[in-house]
Amino acid sequence: MVASTMNEVYRVLECRPDSYQGWYHQGNKLREGNFCQDALYSYERAIEYHPDDYFAWYYRGKVLEELGKYQEAVASLQKACDIESDNYWSWYDQGYIWQKRLENHREAIKCFHKALNHKADDYWATFRLAKSYYHQHKYLKALDYIQKALRLRHHDYWSYYWQGECQQKLKQWENAKNSYLQALTIKPEDYWALLQIATIYQRQCLYREAIIYYEKLREVYEVEEETLQQLTICYQILGISR
Repeated sequence: MVASTMNEVYRVLECRPDSYQGWYHQGNKLREGNFCQDALYSYERAIEYHPDDYFAWYYRGKVLEELGKYQEAVASLQKACDIESDNYWSWYDQGYIWQKRLENHREAIKCFHKALNHKADDYWATFRLAKSYYHQHKYLKALDYIQKALRLRHHDYWSYYWQGECQQKLKQWENAKNSYLQALTIKPEDYWALLQIATIYQRQCLYREAIIYYEKLREVYEVEEETLQQLTICYQILGISR
């Protein structure tokens, strides 16, 4: 039924070679129905009629991303930016692909800065910019943007968690602990925040406190052997038998 309907739509549109709107709107319907390959075809036909259409290039990039064609996707989104540089979404989505799919943080940073030029108080572009700076080992810059993200969204687990990660890299142990504790007020049994707090206490030779958080992990999760070994070390240093 779906294939028959699709073929019928294509035949109708082929009879209207000047119908940019027909191909573009058909592409939108196909994309919404998750028919990405067919949506790609429709957007490319629309672009043949209007090569400088921002939206056709933008949505072409989105379906290419869904198809796993990430390099082609960023090229299509960049074309949309070339046509209309004063936009948020093409810059943000391009940055997201560079960061999450291609792990190219240099390019991601450029895109997120462009996105923030047009939407200065956007949480997501700010947060992702911080993450890319972190992966480039620029921890002070990462921390600066994470703290801006927290000003934009006060009760956010991920920003508190990554603030702690940056602070650990900067050897700000007490600040890092406080960040993870804030994260735990939002997600009280979060595995990673519990583990990081336990690790910091152990690094500071505060073994009783470390044991408390290692044991909290054991109560909730099946922890890795390395974590159990660290817990055992803490007990042994204190001369406590388990």
